[in-house]
Amino acid sequence: MAFVIDTVAGTLLGELLKAVFEVKTKAEMFETLLQSMQSTLESLTRELEKIEKLEKILIGEDEGAHNKEVDKLWGQIKEGKDVVLKCSEVNDCCGCLKKPCYAKELQKLDDSLRRFCQIVLPVLQTRVAIRTSEQVKETHKKVVDTHEDVINMKEEVRDMHEGVMLTQVEMQGVHEEVTGIRQKVEGVEEIGKGVEETRGDVKGIGKQVQQVQEGMQEVKESIHEGVKGTNANLKGIEKQVKDIHEEVIDFRKEFRLNVPASEGNGGVSNVSAAPLRPFTPPEPPKLTFGLEKPLKELRKQLFKDDEESVILLTAPGGCGKTTLAKKLCGDEDVKGKFEDNMFFITVSKSADVKIIVKQLFQHKGYPVNGFRSDEDAVNRLEQLLRQIGPRPILLVLDDVWPDSEDLLDKFNFRIPNYKILVTSRSAFPRFKSSYRLETLKYEDAMNLFRESAGLQDDTSYIVDDDVVNKAVNVCKGLPLALTVVGSSLRGQPAAVWQDRMKKWSRAGAIFESHNALLTCLKSSLDDLDEKVKECYMDLGAFPEGQLIPVAALIDMWEELYQQEEDSQHFIAILHNLSSLNLINLVVTRIGESEVEEYYDDHFVTQHDLLRELVNYLSGLECTEQKRKRLVVDISCNVFPKWLMEQRQPTVCARLLSLSTDETFTSNWRPMTAPEVEVLVLNFQTKHYTFPKLMRSMNRLKTLVVTNYGFFPAEISNLSYIGFLCNLKRIRLEQVLIPSLSLASMPLECLQKMTLYRCTMGENFGNGAGATTISDSIPNLEEITIGYCNNLVALPASLCDIMHLKKLCITYCHDLSVLPEEIGNLVSLEVLRLTCCNHLSELPDSIGNLRNLASLDISDCSSIKGLPEQVGELQNLRKLIMNGCSTSTLPGSIRNLVYLKYLTCDQETAKLWTPLKRYFLNLMIKVV
Repeated sequence: MAFVIDTVAGTLLGELLKAVFEVKTKAEMFETLLQSMQSTLESLTRELEKIEKLEKILIGEDEGAHNKEVDKLWGQIKEGKDVVLKCSEVNDCCGCLKKPCYAKELQKLDDSLRRFCQIVLPVLQTRVAIRTSEQVKETHKKVVDTHEDVINMKEEVRDMHEGVMLTQVEMQGVHEEVTGIRQKVEGVEEIGKGVEETRGDVKGIGKQVQQVQEGMQEVKESIHEGVKGTNANLKGIEKQVKDIHEEVIDFRKEFRLNVPASEGNGGVSNVSAAPLRPFTPPEPPKLTFGLEKPLKELRKQLFKDDEESVILLTAPGGCGKTTLAKKLCGDEDVKGKFEDNMFFITVSKSADVKIIVKQLFQHKGYPVNGFRSDEDAVNRLEQLLRQIGPRPILLVLDDVWPDSEDLLDKFNFRIPNYKILVTSRSAFPRFKSSYRLETLKYEDAMNLFRESAGLQDDTSYIVDDDVVNKAVNVCKGLPLALTVVGSSLRGQPAAVWQDRMKKWSRAGAIFESHNALLTCLKSSLDDLDEKVKECYMDLGAFPEGQLIPVAALIDMWEELYQQEEDSQHFIAILHNLSSLNLINLVVTRIGESEVEEYYDDHFVTQHDLLRELVNYLSGLECTEQKRKRLVVDISCNVFPKWLMEQRQPTVCARLLSLSTDETFTSNWRPMTAPEVEVLVLNFQTKHYTFPKLMRSMNRLKTLVVTNYGFFPAEISNLSYIGFLCNLKRIRLEQVLIPSLSLASMPLECLQKMTLYRCTMGENFGNGAGATTISDSIPNLEEITIGYCNNLVALPASLCDIMHLKKLCITYCHDLSVLPEEIGNLVSLEVLRLTCCNHLSELPDSIGNLRNLASLDISDCSSIKGLPEQVGELQNLRKLIMNGCSTSTLPGSIRNLVYLKYLTCDQETAKLWTPLKRYFLNLMIKVV
């Protein structure tokens, strides 16, 4: 029963306490009893007031119910007050007579109060505590229920938002493609009208011929010749109509292939089956300071309605030009105006107009075979941009060098609502609209540095403000230096900060020179682990401004540093470098695959100043011939001076990188490099010749060949690979591959082969002469084929390589069939078939792959189901099948007792739900 102190009872208690206090000072003979009673009353009052407050909170003002013991107490208090007041009237003359009587009554009242405090009051306190606990539990339950409701609502809102965004993207793509088709169809109709008119003219001419034949026999032959000419013209027009008609059909096929499928074709979407478009504006860094005003000014210039289409953004290296350009593209007003017509192109030092235009066409989903010249490429680009218009277009040309100023003229077209934003270290005076980005002010620089160094948390007190100020001043307000140096000091003890300041003080004069930034950035590498630093220095082997494949880096590092752990160790190094802001990690595929140790969709980008730092540090080691790594850039057939001065220099580097431009004539200077273990060849020509020094590279273990040009390159002396007797890994990109047997001699040590964006020759599946593929590369364990569009069928001879453990085929859209002999790959552990749109089925022999642990058929939209033999893959641990058109599952699927991970879409997940009872540890991830 609840209890509340009412107003009357509370008043009585207070009056009794007051009376006791007053009488105690007058009636000395009752002082001891009254003193005890006062103490009891004060304690009782405090406890009852606490109970009253809690009861009012729990049951309200008017819902209290009285207790019999409490009512009895109030009666005693009322009587006790009279007794206490009578005690005050007792004097010395009559005190001896009345004292025993009053003392007895006072003692009785005191005992009642004490008994109430010892027995009744604890019960009341316990009752209130229990009711409080019940109320807390009930409130907690309501909070939990409310929280769950909020989570559910958030998930529903997020799903609705994603659905709306996906629908908008799909509708926009459909709208653009339909518009293109409509324009072509209109062209066909116009030509058709012309054909009909011509046919009418022919009929009229025929009548005229008949009339002329009746009256003028002598001109019959000349008229006949005219008719023949007209017929020839008619056939030509009809051929044009037929060609355009076929082009429309091809375009429609491509349209059906690329756009997301609607409900009419099964609802299968290929949105995630394609990589991110190459010129999509990248996301800006999450943390920026001091860019609000420049962003506002730049946006103001961008929205001006004037004839100036080029806006120039200039600043020294490391000031944040690219970051500002990214933030501009991410601005809501800018996105609202230009929508999906924003293109972000990194130009860098060596810019090829044809390559840029080709990628722009691919970015918008238009196929292009090639251009006759730069002028032809520019003309085609103008046609493309005019077709995209009249909607506003924004073209960002990032990192334009002074020698590339003529490139701006090639991209500057007089098209309404067409704007070009150029970022450059150099100012081009002839462009009127320009904005110079200044270094950060002290307050912004301090905020950026403190965030980068992690000085916003509770541990920031360990570093003196004076030391922090010195570090910020050293960085000269350059965002790149602030983030890199700050990140290098993150989590370091105060002693490291002090030591770093001493080094900077000794180099104080250098900071005032042109190389101040490089010197500042160099200091941030001092505390790096030696292996991490070595890996970072290896990034200089790749050209400036290019995406560096993570898979290529791992191929290099696993051979250079003989890492006992798996590739995850080097992935951790890359994440470490990224956390230090020394590199950026880029994933170019939406919904990347989860197959272990596959990183062909992962790339690294590096600021050009940081690449200069790498080359600067490499130059400090020793002479060119004795460096650990040697990077040779050859432009316009001009070789480095040290290479020209010696007749046949010998290089002792373990890593050698040779880069040439599109003008290179393949006339290599004599040179030997017997110690090279990793060779990186970068070039841009259609015809390429391997350097002769490869024939003496007996220690070479990794070969990375990358063609950055427009067309696939034909390598005239590909047979040189046969001299590389210790070669373990080879990566070829955008190269013509005549055959999988790359050399006439067996590559017995070759374990991994990567073919990326390559073109397969007619004899791709055949061996070299009498040598079969299995004899040519007998110990191959892994092969990756990516973006090879003309790969129609996987060679059956490949299935004779008995040691093959990993087979990865990705983005080969024309691949339509796998050989039945694939069941011969008894050592295969990973089979990855991603985004092979024309592949319709898996062969029945797949059941022979008893060691297969991972199967990935994600985004193979033509695969309708799994074969019955898939149930024989009893070692299968991981199955990835999102984006497939699977409508049924074979009954044998329940035999996959070791299956642990399944990734699929929502529809396929429904098929697996009834089967979950057959799998004890199966985890299903819906994507």
